[in-house]
Amino acid sequence: MSHAAVRKTQDLDAAGIVLLLKGDYPGALEKFDASLARDPKNARALANRCTARYKLGDDDGALADFDAAVLLKPGLKKELAGQASDARYRRALKRAAAGDRAKAAADLYAAVKLDRRNAAAYAKIGELALRDRDPGTALGYFDRALKISKDFDPALAGRAEALLALGKAPSALADADAAILLRPSEPGYFALRGRIQRALGRPGQAEKDERRASALEQRRHILLNEVP
Repeated sequence: MSHAAVRKTQDLDAAGIVLLLKGDYPGALEKFDASLARDPKNARALANRCTARYKLGDDDGALADFDAAVLLKPGLKKELAGQASDARYRRALKRAAAGDRAKAAADLYAAVKLDRRNAAAYAKIGELALRDRDPGTALGYFDRALKISKDFDPALAGRAEALLALGKAPSALADADAAILLRPSEPGYFALRGRIQRALGRPGQAEKDERRASALEQRRHILLNEVP
């Protein structure tokens, strides 16, 4: 590559970084695309394009750039690990929603391998274990999530589900109470507490929680269907 060509590539990279810092992710992506068209093995441009794609919600593209950048320059793995972990987590959610549990699980395990502090990914692994009717395994993953983020309400609710399945209703109730305190607008948490109350032999309290869950669900439905 000639000196002039190298300078042009550097100019594109610099312009892309400025746009990235300004939050103009489409503009930054355009600059990094142009840079990589000139030099496909520019590891730094790949890393920066990974960030732009991640910010734009293109998880497949971000992860492809992450893999390519790390292959060329292994030291970039640590720098990009957090966003790559989150991109894996987000893709796992899409795959789970589409019914591809195996690929979702693979992404989640890869997410926590990249970032051992990804509480959301640990909690989602716990949720998948619950769906597989393995509350013991689920409990372990919810515990991991809560060691990282003690006020992560989805993990508290998930652990309550696991404890209830394991016959530990009093402990399950404590977690359900904590989840409700953190997010009192979530109907699922009241429905869960209603099931726990029934397991504890408290039908009156269960009915109260079930009515609250129904009212919140109806309110959510109305809000989702309101015309702006």
